[in-house]
Amino acid sequence: MFFKNQPTMRLICVFACVAVIATIAATGGAVAQDGPGITINESNVPTDEQTTYAQEIDEDTRLVEWEYDEDREGFILVFETDSRTTMTLTEAVQFDEGAGGGRIYQQRLPAGMTEIFVSVPTRAGQAALTMTTPGSIANNRYSYVSTGVSQFGGEPISYGRVQLLVILTGLCVSGATVGIMRNRRDNDDKQYKRVL
Repeated sequence: MFFKNQPTMRLICVFACVAVIATIAATGGAVAQDGPGITINESNVPTDEQTTYAQEIDEDTRLVEWEYDEDREGFILVFETDSRTTMTLTEAVQFDEGAGGGRIYQQRLPAGMTEIFVSVPTRAGQAALTMTTPGSIANNRYSYVSTGVSQFGGEPISYGRVQLLVILTGLCVSGATVGIMRNRRDNDDKQYKRVL
């Protein structure tokens, strides 16, 4: 054995293992990590008396509030449920032509208020997430949250400016073409004079 003749090293190793196990046990009950990309706060989130809802998912499940966290690249969602239910969350993005895939999460929510973080990085300036429950699927419905499509910082270019740019580009290309042709003609004249 490696620590056979060193009892202090063995004691330090045992103490470190116990400390790691105790830390995992202490923090494991507060937040559950259900695979990559989703974090669920299983303790009930405190709420005030009059709650307004951002979106009703089904008769028993409501989205209370949501926000997109740029630093963590994902949505923070707070749900209120009257009874336990299964929530299915699907990453929704703008698609290019062709085939592809995405991420889907399914999580059991307890009754009451639950906060969820879902990792959804922006693509083409947008991040969106769809939400369904068995009740919403039975009603052929889904709900979503979206950051919307972000636009570039400048103002749109006017038609008059486009015309001006096209005319200036045409003049520059014409001037460059005339200059190149004159240069070639002058070089050709010099070659004929050398031959004669």
